[in-house]
Amino acid sequence: MSASVTHLYTYPIKSTIGNSSSSALVTPRGLQYDRQWGLFDKEGVAVTGRKFQNLLRVGTEISNGNLKITLDGELVFDVAVAPASKEEVPARVFSGHTHGIPVSAEVDSWFSDLIQHECRLLHITDDIIRPVLPKHAGQEGDSVNFADQCPILLVSEASMDDLNAKLDQAIDHRNFRPNIVISGNTAFSEDGWSRIRIGECTFMVNQSCERCVFTTIDPDTRMKHPRQEPLRTLLTYRRNATGGPIFGVHMTARDLGRIQVGDEVEVLA
Repeated sequence: MSASVTHLYTYPIKSTIGNSSSSALVTPRGLQYDRQWGLFDKEGVAVTGRKFQNLLRVGTEISNGNLKITLDGELVFDVAVAPASKEEVPARVFSGHTHGIPVSAEVDSWFSDLIQHECRLLHITDDIIRPVLPKHAGQEGDSVNFADQCPILLVSEASMDDLNAKLDQAIDHRNFRPNIVISGNTAFSEDGWSRIRIGECTFMVNQSCERCVFTTIDPDTRMKHPRQEPLRTLLTYRRNATGGPIFGVHMTARDLGRIQVGDEVEVLA
């Protein structure tokens, strides 16, 4: 049995609810619109759901050239995808320094009230280059939006099954906030891939993904797991060279195009 795509997700605003779709356009920076917006504090440091779980009440939709922002399913803002401003301000996602364009003071005020922390929403455009760092296997010309390290995250259902068999209570793949979910491979075989094809697109596999506390937050209840699962269990059998818990793989697109649920996953190397 060959592997195939079962789910596709994008997160237009970093750390908010993921959008599931049957197909996605693959761009040099990942799936179209993924993490193209993000929240940053007054020092320009990324504000995420690791600390501010209320962001998981926020949904997004791209429609007719606009970014629609919802809270608990109710429309709050409808702003143009194309930024009105040309102002670029400094922004930082961990060690990745870049810039972003402010969206609006009204949106900033609303998000600041929602999470009780001063922040502003920034938009990264194609003109703003944030390189994929060499330590994450980035090559010359590779760039990323506001995702943590690399443009695309892939996880497999077989690996989820292996992990869930070791947990007292099963979790959902959404805890890992993937872009591409596949089934039909053997558990953790994705760790050994270096290049794959999905549909008309090819991808370089950068690295295994070191996981953080965000994986312990239930995407529906927004509650942290009391025993730090799944990190606690991953640390018993899934560690990288520096001892960090790993699950899923980071990828960068090479041949671009469209992928869809049901596409076969072909391992090229």
